[in-house]
Amino acid sequence: MLKNKSAISSHFYAGLSAIGIVSSVAFASPTLAATATFDGFLEGFSNTTITDDELTFFDLDTGLSPEETTFSIEGTTKDYLGNFFSASNYLTFGGYAEGAEASFGRFGSTRITTGKVESSASLDVFSQLFSPSNNLLTLEAFLDGNLVQSNSVALADFGVIETSPLLHSTLSISGVKFDELRLVASGSDDDGAAFIGIDNVRVGVPEPTSALSVLAFGILGVGSVLKRKFKSAK
Repeated sequence: MLKNKSAISSHFYAGLSAIGIVSSVAFASPTLAATATFDGFLEGFSNTTITDDELTFFDLDTGLSPEETTFSIEGTTKDYLGNFFSASNYLTFGGYAEGAEASFGRFGSTRITTGKVESSASLDVFSQLFSPSNNLLTLEAFLDGNLVQSNSVALADFGVIETSPLLHSTLSISGVKFDELRLVASGSDDDGAAFIGIDNVRVGVPEPTSALSVLAFGILGVGSVLKRKFKSAK
């Protein structure tokens, strides 16, 4: 038999409040992501495959001879690439400029993977247009070899970086499951190539929100109303 209804109600609603707090934390949890900034490499490092924070970049095509299809680590400063750049390195292709000066290698395509199924991705791209170009850069997402989403930007639509005459854009994928990304350049200029550098490649899966979290929010709201009514009835 229940002896102290008021005390029990108070403990019950306090418990619901605790559940609500936990639920709100779950809703606010950020995306869990691997981020490749290339800052752990020495400038000038070169290889046909590069792995940074679980992200592997491979199968590079620059549209030139095979012996030149290598990734390169380029070092520079925010004076060149602005606040979009995570100093001190970024990824480019086929070579680098020693010191703080930025360089942008010839790029055709590359594949990117964490070896797991993900659902969000973004990367920053930097460039310098030597002549007007309508070539495109496209970020493609694949699951089991099938294209599930793509996002494109024209090189001519890159924004000018305030601190320099260099250019920047961001490409992203979200809301689909994928196990591999492909960044590819295309168009009628320079045989479809782009001259770019890449930084801040983020890939991840959002924190799951459980059905219990959703239910707890609803119960918490009802519980708060009932508690106020119980107090006013005294």
